[in-house]
Amino acid sequence: MIEAATAQPPAPPLAAEGCRLPAAAKPAAAAHPADLDAPFELTHEQIESYKRDGFIKLKAVLSPETLARYAVHIREEVDKADKTPLEDDPAYAAAFVQIPNLWKLNPGCREFSFGKRLGRIAAELMQVDGVRIYHDQALFKGPGGGHTPWHCDQYYWPLGSDRTVTAWVPLVPVPEGRGPLQFAAGSHKHDLGRAVGIGSESDRVVGEAVKKGGFEVVGGPYELGDVSFHSGWTFHRADENTSDEWRNVMTVIYMDKDMVMTEPVNDNQRRDWRDWLPGVQPGGACAGPNNPLVWERGSA
Repeated sequence: MIEAATAQPPAPPLAAEGCRLPAAAKPAAAAHPADLDAPFELTHEQIESYKRDGFIKLKAVLSPETLARYAVHIREEVDKADKTPLEDDPAYAAAFVQIPNLWKLNPGCREFSFGKRLGRIAAELMQVDGVRIYHDQALFKGPGGGHTPWHCDQYYWPLGSDRTVTAWVPLVPVPEGRGPLQFAAGSHKHDLGRAVGIGSESDRVVGEAVKKGGFEVVGGPYELGDVSFHSGWTFHRADENTSDEWRNVMTVIYMDKDMVMTEPVNDNQRRDWRDWLPGVQPGGACAGPNNPLVWERGSA
C-alpha cells in the first residue's frame, strides 16, 4: 500500500480524462530506451540526504519520451482493471484508482518496472548490494480527488528490515494543485504512528505528531522526468487534486535482495504475504516467484 485519497465527488470516467489512449496512439515497437537501464550517477551528498531525510527527489531521471512510451502500457492496464478500492475506510476508498502488480499483466509494464536505472538508484540510496521488487502499482488520482492522509507504507509490509524504498514516478507533470507528494523530513527515524493504517485516524495521529515534533514538511511540484524515492517508514501525504487533469503516477517498491520475511502482525500484512510473497515463509528470504531480482552490484 502506498497512497490513498479522502472522500470526494466521483471522478469522471478514466477514458473521458485521457487515461485510455486510442489504438493509433500506441507507439510502434522501438529499441529499448537507453535511459531505462543506463546508470544514473548519484552524488555522495544525495545519498547522505536520503539517509538523513528518508526521501529524495531527483531531477530528469527518465526522459519524457521514455515516460510516454511506458505510460501507454500502464494506462492500458489501469483502464481495463477492476477498480474496486483495496480498503473499506472512506478516506482510502473514494474515487482513487490503485492497480497493483502491473508487471505481471503487461510486458511493457514489466519492462518499465524492471528497469535497471531505477533499481540501481534504489540500491545505492539504501546502500545494499541489490534489490528485488516487492510490488509495483499505478496510482491515478482524478480531477477533484481528495487529499491523501498522512501515513507510512511499511505498516503494510511483513518485512524484517528498513531497507525498503518506493520510486514515485509521475507520468505527467505534477504541479501544485495536482497533488504532489509531501514528506516529513527525518520521520523515518521516529514512530509517529507506525501502527496506524492509512485513513482518517492516521491523518489525525500522524499530523499531530508531525506538528508536535517540529518536522519540516517538504513538497513541491514534479516536472516530467522527476522521480522521488522514499523509505518505507517515511511519513508522507498529498494535497487534493484541484486541477481538471488526472494525476497519473507509477510506483515501484524495492527491497534489499537479502530481505527476510517476518511474521505478519496485522491483517494487512497477512494480505500482503498472500499477494506479494507467495511461497515465502516467515524467517525465510523474500525471494519467491513474485520477487525477482531487479539489480545487483556487478551487473550492468
